[in-house]
Amino acid sequence: MNVTRNQRGFTLLELMVVVAIIGILVIAGMSSYRQFVVRSQLTEMAATLGQFDREFEIWKQANGRYPNDSHIVLPPDATGLAINRTDWAKKTGLGGNWNWEGPDGYSYAGISIVGITAPEEDIMQFDTILDDGNLSSGKFRKTPNGRYTYIMDE
Repeated sequence: MNVTRNQRGFTLLELMVVVAIIGILVIAGMSSYRQFVVRSQLTEMAATLGQFDREFEIWKQANGRYPNDSHIVLPPDATGLAINRTDWAKKTGLGGNWNWEGPDGYSYAGISIVGITAPEEDIMQFDTILDDGNLSSGKFRKTPNGRYTYIMDE
């Protein structure tokens, strides 16, 4: 093989600079991708919560009241409540489980999330999707029992 002196390849320094630039781009992309995934999960969670809200409202219209309070499981006195028990039992996009807080046990009727494991910024983002972005006011807020709750009626 005949190699002339004018042929040049990439130096080790040039290759290292290219790898560093690619690494920075990958890190920036991963952050954006994580934000996209979280937003997608929270949007799906908001749709699920909306479905639960509609079903509890339909049940209230048919029965003249909301079901009694229950913890994590759907209220046993809510015969005919058209919520899929498997969907209710799934972990939420914020971690934790759905929980019915009926007006017989609280001063409101609402759907809370018990055992949230998500960071505060994800909870705030969920509130922004649902409501006013303020966890001390609006329909989705932190209640005195320390749970994040979607208030249906006060």
